[in-house]
Amino acid sequence: MQKIRIILSLIAFLFFMNTATNAQMIYDFKVRNAANEKDRTMMLDLLRSEMYTWYKQEFIYVVNHFKVGGGYAYFTGKAERKDGREIVFPQDESHDCCYVGALFVNRGGKWFIEDQCIFPTDACNYGISSRHPRAPINIFDEAGRKRF
Repeated sequence: MQKIRIILSLIAFLFFMNTATNAQMIYDFKVRNAANEKDRTMMLDLLRSEMYTWYKQEFIYVVNHFKVGGGYAYFTGKAERKDGREIVFPQDESHDCCYVGALFVNRGGKWFIEDQCIFPTDACNYGISSRHPRAPINIFDEAGRKRF
C-alpha cells in the first residue's frame, strides 16, 4: 500500500511539474517562420492598422524583440514607411523616430493591443512589466523588465 502511495505521489508531482513548465513556455517571434506566421502577422497587422489611423502612412517593422508567452506578446522595433520614404509627422506634435513598442494580449484566440509606445519622446516602455503584472516577465526585454 505504501508503494502505491509513493508511486501515485510521484506521478502527481511529475504531472504538476509538466503543467507548470508548459505554462511558462516563452516563444521567440523575432523571425517569422511557419509555426508563428499566423499570430505574428496578426499582431503586426494590428499595430500597422493602429499606426495608419494616426499617421495615414503604411509601415513595416525591423523587429528588435518579439516574445510570446502566457497569452501575452511583447514587441519592440523600428518602424519604416513601406514605400521607403521618410516618415511624416504632424507639425504640432513631437515624436522620436522610429521606435515602436507594443504589448499584446490574447483573448478568445484573438490578439489585442494592451499597451503601446509609438514614436515616444520618453522611455514609455521602461518598466512596462510593472504596469502589466499578469504578463510573464520573460517576454519583456531588459528595459521592460525594470520594476518601479
